[in-house]
Amino acid sequence: MVRVVSWLTLALLISGCAAPLVLEKDGALAVIPRQSGDSGLILVDTMVNGKGPFRFALDTAASISVLLESTAEAANVVAHPSKRIRLQGMTGSGTFPAAEAGRIDVGSLRWNSPLLVLLPDSSPVAGRVDGILGIDFLSRYAVAYSADDRAIRFYPRELVQERLGYRGWSTVPLNEIRVAGSDASILGFGIMISGRRVSAIFDLGSDTSLMNHRAARVIGAHTRRRRDDGVSGAFGSTIVATKLIFWEIWVGGQRWHSKNFLVADFPVFEALGLQKIPAAVAGIDLFDSRDFVIDFAGMRLLVRHR
Repeated sequence: MVRVVSWLTLALLISGCAAPLVLEKDGALAVIPRQSGDSGLILVDTMVNGKGPFRFALDTAASISVLLESTAEAANVVAHPSKRIRLQGMTGSGTFPAAEAGRIDVGSLRWNSPLLVLLPDSSPVAGRVDGILGIDFLSRYAVAYSADDRAIRFYPRELVQERLGYRGWSTVPLNEIRVAGSDASILGFGIMISGRRVSAIFDLGSDTSLMNHRAARVIGAHTRRRRDDGVSGAFGSTIVATKLIFWEIWVGGQRWHSKNFLVADFPVFEALGLQKIPAAVAGIDLFDSRDFVIDFAGMRLLVRHR
C-alpha cells in the first residue's frame, strides 16, 4: 500500500551572542545538548528501541520521521511487509518502506510505537545523520533552541501557548502549507528580503536557504552566469543553483545581514503550489545563531532580539 501523505525537505548544500534561553518559570520536560558535527544541522542523541545513541536531525519541514536502513538494522526495526510511504522532498520524490519502532527516546522524552520511513544508506543524508525527527515528533511539544549553550529544550505545548507576551522577543505567525495531493502540511511564514515580501518554508532540516527564480526577479536580483553551487536532497538528485548574497533579511522584527540564498526552481515549490509566487526556504543558516521557540500549539515562532 502506498501512502502519499508525507514530506521531507532535508536538503544538503554541495559547494565549497544571544542571551541564554530560559523561559519564565522554566518548566522544560527535557534539555538536550546539540551534538557537534559538520552538517550544520541541529543534531541530538536519540535512542531507538534502547539502542544507540544515534544522531538525529531536527527537521521542521519533514512531516514524518525517518530512519536510515543501517540505523533500523542496528535497532532491530523491521520494515512493514506491505506498507510504503511516498515522500516528496526538496529536489524530488520517492516511495520507501514504512516501519514501526517500539520506542524512540530523546533524553527523558519517550515516543512509543512511532511510524517511520526507512531511507536507504545510499541516500546523501547517510553519514551525516542516522535519522530525522520530523513534525510528527516535534509538534508534541514547544521546542526551544539556545544558541549560547547549544541546547534544545522541550516544553509542554500549553506552557508556551498560554504566554501571550515575551518581552525582548519577536513573534512570527506560522501558517500551514499543504502538500498537493496529500494530507501532509509543513510550516511557513513571511520573510522580507531587500524590502520585498516572500513566502518562506520554515526548514531547520536545510543547511542553506533557497529561493525560486520568481522571488529573485521580484527582489531585482540577476541570476545569470553564476551557476556553481548545488543542492542535493534526501533522494539523491542534485540541482545546480545560483548563489546570491542579500544585505538585509527580516523575519518578524529580527534583521540579518549578508545572508546567502541559492536560487533555482526546486520541485519543493511546485509541490507546495508556490511556483507562481515569490517563495523561499528559510534554512538553519538563518537560525543557528539565534534563540528561538517554536510554539506549535499557538502557531508562532518566537525569536529573541539581538
